[in-house]
Amino acid sequence: MSTDGTPPPLSAEATGTTPPPLFPLIEIGPKNRPQWWLTIFPTHLALADAPGAQPYVILREQIMKSVIFLEGMRFLSFKEPRKVNLKLTPAGAKALADWVGLSFLASFYMNRRYKMLLPWAVVWVMASLMPLVPSPSGVKPHFDAVALILGLVLLGAWAMGKWRPHPILFLVDAVWFACVAVRFSLHVIQLDRSKAWFILVALMVVAAITGFKHFIRFRNTTISPVTA
Repeated sequence: MSTDGTPPPLSAEATGTTPPPLFPLIEIGPKNRPQWWLTIFPTHLALADAPGAQPYVILREQIMKSVIFLEGMRFLSFKEPRKVNLKLTPAGAKALADWVGLSFLASFYMNRRYKMLLPWAVVWVMASLMPLVPSPSGVKPHFDAVALILGLVLLGAWAMGKWRPHPILFLVDAVWFACVAVRFSLHVIQLDRSKAWFILVALMVVAAITGFKHFIRFRNTTISPVTA
């Protein structure tokens, strides 16, 4: 294991006068926090834990499958041939994100986001339709048309996200979460509900901000249909 901080020699694949980008990483877990080195080639990644060591080769198709890249946390993890969790530098995380590509990242984020949105949409629609079910006591509950509309909008957005994805959907669900945050806040204030509801409001605000950021970043990106 390298302890002097010297990067491993460059691969013979490096041609021309400009070497491939090389970034340091820190292994998460062990107390001695060994340093790794990430070399980014056009077709693959190479990870080495010591100067001159045989690198681990990561192909593009392994990203988000056997190799997990969490861009926001600057986290890289792979399980084979050994389990390793690594922390990237800001520059390394940006370079790796550029290598992965905006189209892939947009598809991945939409897939992950809309998998979480489907349960929300179903629960919202079912809850809004419950007042239409006859009550044994004969009391007619209040039907909330706005709640039904919000549920149907989210359900429609999920369907488009799955079969006809477009960056505008990040903005749609960002607005949706913002509307729900305002709605919950008004309910807490006007109906004197528990202030604990503001925890859910905070989560809605975070989801809205994340969706808006995704829209700004990927607004000109082609997104492939999300996987099941």
